[in-house]
Amino acid sequence: MTDLRVLTLIVLAVAALLRSEIFFYLLYLLIALQAAAWLWVRGAARQIVWTREAPAVAFPNEEVQVRITVRNGSRLPVPWLSVHESVPAALRTTAPPRQVISLGAREHRVIRYTVQGRRRGLYQLGPLSLRTGDVLGLQELPLRGSAADALTIYPQILPLPELGLPAGLPFGAEARPRSLFTDPARPIGVRPYLSGDSVRTVDWKSSARAGALQVRRHEPAIARETLVALAFGQGEYPGRFAFDARERAVVAAASIAADLIERRQPVGLCTNGRDPLREGPAEPIGPGTGRPHLIRLLGLLGRLEPAPDGDLAATLDAAAPGLGWGATVILVTANGGRELVARLLPLRRRGLGVALVLVEGRADEVTLARRHGIGVYLVDRSGLPEPTA
Repeated sequence: MTDLRVLTLIVLAVAALLRSEIFFYLLYLLIALQAAAWLWVRGAARQIVWTREAPAVAFPNEEVQVRITVRNGSRLPVPWLSVHESVPAALRTTAPPRQVISLGAREHRVIRYTVQGRRRGLYQLGPLSLRTGDVLGLQELPLRGSAADALTIYPQILPLPELGLPAGLPFGAEARPRSLFTDPARPIGVRPYLSGDSVRTVDWKSSARAGALQVRRHEPAIARETLVALAFGQGEYPGRFAFDARERAVVAAASIAADLIERRQPVGLCTNGRDPLREGPAEPIGPGTGRPHLIRLLGLLGRLEPAPDGDLAATLDAAAPGLGWGATVILVTANGGRELVARLLPLRRRGLGVALVLVEGRADEVTLARRHGIGVYLVDRSGLPEPTA
């Protein structure tokens, strides 16, 4: 376009100097071409609309398809339109979509591409960059792209035994009569025997048919509330492998919540991490049951970010008063210690069960917590896949 303007100025100078009609006709032609290209491009560009259709959430390693629809609402054709979508590197399965298309009058085109969430988090699809012009390349015009769409990748959920956690974890360290919480008259099937299950619950007939021990499952008679408290401040995960430890803690919290909800137990979640959607501290989620509630918990855990100055004690003080007597608080963090145990003891004095899940725990920390009647469980990192940074 710059070259054409320079040529127009040269032709104008020659026409004025020589007073030649041929050069004046050439000058008028150049001006007309530029004016027509200017009007054509801007007239068609005002009628170009586009939309992006993408899911808001996805499970780990799930491939999801994104659709970009570009429509020409003008009666003028669009000779060429450059479309370039920005995609985070962690979601790419191929190179980001970059195409040059043409659109006839009232025509639309659909561009599809696939993303895959290999690591939990909140990602932005877009913005979309578009550029159009005339067929001769005399005019080019960038178009304002669409806003980015958020995509949350849920954390991975693993069976508790793969994390090294016992099946009786939700009941804390205190032994309670099983009949208070299950109704033997309401069986709901059997499941494989796990370490910690009572021999009284073994279904011998089903075990004989399956060739392995099977345990009877019953409907709960009383639903006990459980609050999963996830420590997610930057200072709570020191050292070179802080990212790895935080991701293991998120997987543990998500797996515990999913296991409890599968057993129809009310589960809540509180954390001192940061919610990027709120651009501030994450709001506690009260106890609830059912798959929609689990999806809500996983959504928060999926997009959670470490807070530079999160106060877990204040978060627990705000969330715990809503729990009834006999409820359980499961704290997931990196390390234990005297200060942490001192913060948990008031919860026990209020009649709450307390369990501590450590992803980087030491033997002395386990001994200290158990000495004060707090159940301690260590996450087995061998059962976890290596997180990809």
